[in-house]
Amino acid sequence: MSDPIIVDISHWQPTPDWAKLKAAGVKGVILKATQGTTYVDPTFRSRYDAAIAAGFAVSTYHFLEAGNIQTQMNFYLNTLKPRDGERMCIDYETESGKPTPPLSDLENAVGYLFTVSRNLQITIYSGHLIKDQLRDGYSDVLAMTSLWISQYTSATAPSWPTGTWPNWTLWQYTDAAKVDGIDGAVDGNRFNGSDENAVKWLGPAGAEPAPAPEPEPKYVEMAKLPEGIGLKVDGVVVVEAS
Repeated sequence: MSDPIIVDISHWQPTPDWAKLKAAGVKGVILKATQGTTYVDPTFRSRYDAAIAAGFAVSTYHFLEAGNIQTQMNFYLNTLKPRDGERMCIDYETESGKPTPPLSDLENAVGYLFTVSRNLQITIYSGHLIKDQLRDGYSDVLAMTSLWISQYTSATAPSWPTGTWPNWTLWQYTDAAKVDGIDGAVDGNRFNGSDENAVKWLGPAGAEPAPAPEPEPKYVEMAKLPEGIGLKVDGVVVVEAS
């Protein structure tokens, strides 16, 4: 297994040399897209397109702030414009100088995204905050998501709220990983499974264009036809009048 298999970056990291990053064995990239109700990472769109063009599995995350949850999620959706089935991550942590979001904000964010599309894939990124708030409890809303746990430790596995998630999916084990293609330190993430499944889980995030929808048939009325006879002219289905 490559180590790290997946990197997450924002404007704080320099733009990768995508070819070198791919040659180093990295399979996926998670990019910061938005935060709060107004902030868009200035590197998001160009890196999103470049990473997909380079053949990486790509996902994104939104840094959740306290309050205005529906506005935040709409902002994330409108910025990303996700394809059906795309993976979206919610970064749930504390930020110096800002109120800590309550657990209900996170649950409401997830619930709202699922009302937009049940086919969206949703992942929660968090560390001590989610562990402190959930402890051994169970959240039926969060149980519909996967867990990206942050814990920097020398242990062979992280700890996580097992009452809600029987297993972690992605583990951010360090913020000091070194990988060819990115200058300086970068977050390193281990996937709880094979490289192949890591790519499937993260998803191509739009590498292939969605097929154009089939046009709906147009129906017109005409004089009553003999029973059992229909007519189709230039793609227009003609039906008998009632």
